[in-house]
Amino acid sequence: MINIETKIRKALETNKLNPEILGERTWYAFFIRVTELVWARNIRDGYKIEIYSKKFGDHLATVII
Repeated sequence: MINIETKIRKALETNKLNPEILGERTWYAFFIRVTELVWARNIRDGYKIEIYSKKFGDHLATVII
């Protein structure tokens, strides 16, 4: 089985997931929340992607890019 974080990173590389669309949405069998990280508050620029199971709402992973 493929790791969820690896699946997210691969989707970002192939442009199947656009991190510039902020907020909450469903993505395949997952519910994701994309938050923009700003250097002044988080010591880095980028995006934080939190992945939850769509059915039960359990937190599965957090990917920071």
